[in-house]
Amino acid sequence: MLKTLYKYSLPHPQIFNNLLIRATQRYSLNDPFELRPSSENILDKLSNVSVKTVNEYKASYDDYGVISFTETYNNLLMWAHYANDHKGIVIEFDLSKLHFNSYQSYPLFEVDKNDEIFAAKNPIIKTLNEGSLQKVRYSNRRPSEYGCDSILEHFLVKSDDWSYEKEHRAIIPLLTAESIIIKKGYLGVIDDLLGLDYSYVTHDFGNGFVMVSFDEPLRSAANEDYYITDNLLTEEEFYQSYKLAFLAEILSTISIDSSSIFLYRLPPNSIKRIFFGCRMAEVDKKVIMHNIERNSELHQIEFLSAKTSKSRFELDFVEFY
Repeated sequence: MLKTLYKYSLPHPQIFNNLLIRATQRYSLNDPFELRPSSENILDKLSNVSVKTVNEYKASYDDYGVISFTETYNNLLMWAHYANDHKGIVIEFDLSKLHFNSYQSYPLFEVDKNDEIFAAKNPIIKTLNEGSLQKVRYSNRRPSEYGCDSILEHFLVKSDDWSYEKEHRAIIPLLTAESIIIKKGYLGVIDDLLGLDYSYVTHDFGNGFVMVSFDEPLRSAANEDYYITDNLLTEEEFYQSYKLAFLAEILSTISIDSSSIFLYRLPPNSIKRIFFGCRMAEVDKKVIMHNIERNSELHQIEFLSAKTSKSRFELDFVEFY
C-alpha cells in the first residue's frame, strides 16, 4: 500500500516560509494535451455538470488547478525537468496526512418556488473528487466528450509518454487559493472592480509581480452587506456567493496568463523529508534548513543530499546535517 508521495520542485521560499504549494492552472501545464479532450465542446461539457444558479455562473476547465505528486524521488529525468537540473529539491510527504479537502467548490445558490435563495451542495465536488489525491492513468488515446466514463478522465488521463512520472494529483478550484502571485499590471483592473484600495496586496516582489490574497478584505466587505441584507443564507454562504460573484471573472482572466501562480497551504505535519539535488550549492541547502528549523511546525523533517553513483546511472542519498 502506498504510504508516501513526492514533489520535485525549485526551492521556492513560500514552500517553507508560508507552507504554500502551487496548483498549476490549465494554461501553465507543460503537456499541450492537458484538459483539451478531443471534442469541440470541451467547455460546455464541464459546465453541464452543474445546474443553473442565481448568478448564472458555470464551471469550466479554466477554473481548476492541479497539484502534482509522484511515487518516486530518484527519477533522473524528473530531477532535471522539475528540480532545476538537479539544483532543486524533492519533498517527501506522508500520504495519510496529505490532503486538500478544505479546498472545494462553493455551494450552488438556487431559487425555490417562493423566489427565496438557498444553498445546495455543488455536485461537481463529487464528480471531480475535489481536493482528494487521485492517480493519473496513461493511455495512447485521448479522452473525448463521449468516449469516457466521467468528466474526471479529462483531468486524469495522459499520454503513455508521461508514464515514467507515476503521477498522482489533486484537483482544486482556483477560486479557493490562499494567495496568488500575479503581474502588477493586473492591480488597476482588479481594484476598479473590487474597490478595496489594494488592501489585498500582501507582498511586492519588486520584479513586476505581487502576491495577493482576497479572502480577508472580501470577507470584511461581504459582512457589511450581509448585515444590511434580508436573506436566508448563513454568513459563510453569503460570503461564498459574494466571492464567486466578484472574483470568477477576474480569476478566469488571471488564469489564462501562465505566469500567474495559485497557492494553497500544505499540512505541515505531512512533510517527512527533503532531498537536496546533487548540483545544489551548499549555501542553498543551509538556507532551506535554517528556514525549516525556525518553524516549529516542521520539526519532524529530515534532510538527505543526492550524490551521483560511482558505478551506475543513478543517485545515491546520504543524510545531511
